[in-house]
Amino acid sequence: MYSDLLLTVAVVASVVFFGALITRGNERQRRSIDKLHAAYKQWAMHDLRIKRGVAGNQIKIEDLTAWLRKVTAQAFGRETIVLDFYKHESPVVSVEFHDASTGNTVVCALESPDEVKTILKKKRPTIAGDLRTNPIFRLGKKTPAVELSLLNAGMLFDLELPVAWDAFTGRKTEAGTLWAYILD
Repeated sequence: MYSDLLLTVAVVASVVFFGALITRGNERQRRSIDKLHAAYKQWAMHDLRIKRGVAGNQIKIEDLTAWLRKVTAQAFGRETIVLDFYKHESPVVSVEFHDASTGNTVVCALESPDEVKTILKKKRPTIAGDLRTNPIFRLGKKTPAVELSLLNAGMLFDLELPVAWDAFTGRKTEAGTLWAYILD
């Protein structure tokens, strides 16, 4: 009887001991995997910076319509067919195009919806009637706005945007995002 109790205690103690050894080994392995993951992530980011640096110096946009179609298609998650585009100067510098795939008018501007709303509120009384042809005046509270950025419009979008915006509007920008307002 006494030997059975001693044997039981020895078995339980050995199970706990081996469990502790396995847990310690697993924790050490987890830390090693975390370090490996951090090193891989750092390498991938460095590699992306190198690739973007080389590509950033060589960015040329030959066909603005094709570029606009490509970035809006990626951001919208559907095909866009850019028929034509127009530049508007006031009150917000914007580029308007007609999307033949949906029949909508899309207005692209560097200003966010809140910034556009503030600008329109300030300038509405002073803006002449002939400038009201700018479709930015048709923006409403429920107008869909899509932010185009590096995350949804292509890996080089933030490097391409300044080049494209200068070609579209003749104005320089350092912006990394573009807002697309979809009008019916």
